[in-house]
Amino acid sequence: MHGIEVLAQGDTGWRYVRYGCAIMAACGIDMTGRLVGEHEPRLAEYYEAAISAMRDIDAPVLAVDRRFDGGALHFWERMIMPCRAADGTLRILAYVRPRGGREDLLATMFEASRDGMLVLRALRDPAGRFEDAEIVMANERARAGLGENSESMEGLRLGALFRGAAAESLRARCRRVITQRSPERFELNLGPLHEGGDGGGLWHRITILPLDDGAVMSFSDISDLKNALIEAESARRALAREVELRRRLEGELRQLSLTDDLTGLANRRALERKLRQEVSRIRRYGGRFCVIAVDLDHFKKLNDTYGHPAGDEVLIAVGALFADETRRDVDLVARTGGEEFMIVTPDTGLEGALDLAERLRRRLGATPFQLGDQTARVTASFGVHEYVPREGHQGLIAAVDAALYRAKNSGRNNVALPEGKRAIGQG
Repeated sequence: MHGIEVLAQGDTGWRYVRYGCAIMAACGIDMTGRLVGEHEPRLAEYYEAAISAMRDIDAPVLAVDRRFDGGALHFWERMIMPCRAADGTLRILAYVRPRGGREDLLATMFEASRDGMLVLRALRDPAGRFEDAEIVMANERARAGLGENSESMEGLRLGALFRGAAAESLRARCRRVITQRSPERFELNLGPLHEGGDGGGLWHRITILPLDDGAVMSFSDISDLKNALIEAESARRALAREVELRRRLEGELRQLSLTDDLTGLANRRALERKLRQEVSRIRRYGGRFCVIAVDLDHFKKLNDTYGHPAGDEVLIAVGALFADETRRDVDLVARTGGEEFMIVTPDTGLEGALDLAERLRRRLGATPFQLGDQTARVTASFGVHEYVPREGHQGLIAAVDAALYRAKNSGRNNVALPEGKRAIGQG
């Protein structure tokens, strides 16, 4: 559809001498006899610029412009040429062809979109409350993505295209968009990607914007990306669980390597590690600590009399007694041999260690052990030694062992110190 515009220049500006029927049909208005700037002020400036350009290049001008005609935006192609009337007055002849309006542009963009797009209209109950949304328009991408054709989609409700929780979520979001005039952008799981539930979920990224008493919804399939992210997160969690399990098992193995199998107390390896830690701590920060060595008296005789299982029960009970009488969060009680124990007492001087050893000796001697239908009494010899500055942990163990031997050589069931110092609590 083409049209002709003829303009004449008068005292008040350019005026339409002829306004073609095709142009009137396109913009809905007849401008014949009226000033160019009356309907669109900027158009007068546009023609002045075109005439100036024609004078500069001495040739017609082909131009594409946009104008608001009759309240709508239109795009026009114009071939503008100067001419003169029979009386010699200057005229402008414009050969005009409409290139389409805003609606055409929007329709083209709607169909060309890489996202599926739906134009929705609100459906309301007699009281005006939102019930659902009806599809007014759907582009080709939406029809392909939802497996529908244009005839079957338009007029359908959202609930007819989506099922279950997905339909309820979409309805709720459409209600918020339409009633609150606020956009919604979200990701939605529409269910299994394939029948049978295998292969991940069908995910869409969705945007809903308000439009009059309805909305525009755009959506794109992000299933591949979303399922890949879900699989990556699942793999990350599985790896984290595996790492945590391995860390826990390694911790348990370390603990087992430091634990006596029979009594559950620390073993000799744990004792030596504790001694090295205390020696290092005192060399750096100062302080005191002591070691107590314990040997159960005549334990071989107890094993021979009651049997080794009974002897094991006694060792377990003695270990529990020592643990109960010491500071669980500070002191270390270790079983270092068959019937031998050692106790490390951090932040404790010699007097305190002697008091602890004597208390343990008395408590042990006063405790009956039920072995089958018989009751046995057990005593022990104790050696006590306080750490001496610059003494290594091996020298420390040798010194407390020497104190223990003195206790045993002094008649057993007593507490002794190194270097022949007076034993206490004998008998």
